[in-house]
Amino acid sequence: MRRYLIFASAGLGLLMYSIDGTAVAVAFPNFIKDFGTNVLWAAWTISIYLVAVTSVMPLMGNLSDSYGRKKVFLISLILFTSSSLACGLAPDIYSLVAFRFLQGVGGASFLPTAAGIVSDQFPESRERAIGLFTSIFPIGGIVGPNLGGWIVSRYSWRYIFYINLPIGIGLVVLIMILLKDSKVLARPHIDFVGASFFFGAILFLMLGLNLIADEFALSSLLLAILLWVVSSSFFYLFFWQEKKHSNPILDLALLRSKPFLAANLYNMMIGVGVFGIFPFIPLYATSVHKLSTLMSGMILTPRSLGVISASAVTSFLLKRWGYRWPMVSGLTIISLSTILLGGQGLPLLNRPGPHLGVAESLAVLMLFTGIGIGIALPASNNACIELMPERVATITGLRGMFRYVGGAFGISLITIILHLSSTPESGFRATFILFGLGLLFAIPLVFLMPTGKQGWGTRRS
Repeated sequence: MRRYLIFASAGLGLLMYSIDGTAVAVAFPNFIKDFGTNVLWAAWTISIYLVAVTSVMPLMGNLSDSYGRKKVFLISLILFTSSSLACGLAPDIYSLVAFRFLQGVGGASFLPTAAGIVSDQFPESRERAIGLFTSIFPIGGIVGPNLGGWIVSRYSWRYIFYINLPIGIGLVVLIMILLKDSKVLARPHIDFVGASFFFGAILFLMLGLNLIADEFALSSLLLAILLWVVSSSFFYLFFWQEKKHSNPILDLALLRSKPFLAANLYNMMIGVGVFGIFPFIPLYATSVHKLSTLMSGMILTPRSLGVISASAVTSFLLKRWGYRWPMVSGLTIISLSTILLGGQGLPLLNRPGPHLGVAESLAVLMLFTGIGIGIALPASNNACIELMPERVATITGLRGMFRYVGGAFGISLITIILHLSSTPESGFRATFILFGLGLLFAIPLVFLMPTGKQGWGTRRS
């Protein structure tokens, strides 16, 4: 019974993390209006969070494997909860961006550490437990947009951060009572320097992209090139540090493995095409289709329902299906749904049968997007873990790192497209078609990844 309570507590942490992310997406248009800022600075409230999560997540996976799940999870919960309070009290867009970074640092350990906790508690049914655990995440995708839309329309966007306080405090108490301290035999030196280099590389890369989007001029281009040179230098220092460090964040030997490299390139492209687009859906609904803030949150609900139902079914059938078929079919569904969001899908949905309004049409496309995600992600999650099952938290952290790198990069690209487009409608149309087609380029990578337990075991031998 105790391990099921631990599973529920770890799932509640992931739920809080998910609620925050989806609720902030609904509040995105209000940041622009309330702070009198533009889409570039408003986008930083989301992208800086992804940069923080990206930079710290693999480190947290390493810390979780090395120092014990309980300590890392508790510290992260405290930081995430306290920074949520600070976000709610932020006086301007700049301080909100800074506090969102701290919130991202706190939330970075939730996925790898909680996945490690679940794997420890259910070693005999890891695939099913991890799959079901993944399906908890979209529940926040149901609660977050609807709760966030209601809060923003009735009160203020600040309260979307305050809802984390009771959940966070309750989780700290539960984890302290339920989870036992892990016995750690060795405490290897953690690569904080490598994490810092990686953070600098991603940050300066995104600064350069945003600078060009803000003002496309010769001076901006020259400064952006300088920032990209700095970013490249940090990438070089990161790989140099990883090569000589005894306990690197990213084991470079893994990158020479085609299955590992293919799996994480796949995750990066999923991040660009899925996590990059998602935060902009409420802005798309309110600016292009003139829906209310509450409705812009409600249309995200079918997406989460699709993820939950599809991921639950897929998790139970992975041993029969293997990993590749779900990844290919799921990615194809996501791609087609995203392309239809570009504008062609709405009249297509209105032709046969009963007439659908704009909100209903968007909700249907969101549902199909969620089904595709729910089919693809449990398979790709387990395909990554299959590469190194004895280090679940570390592999989960690396997987998340590549996904969020893609998400952060996707947000920057979308911001550039929207900022340079003549109208929001033309900008979003170009975004959805470009990103939808781009997702199809990840399909060949699937055939370099593990096929499933039996097939991968054969390949390794």
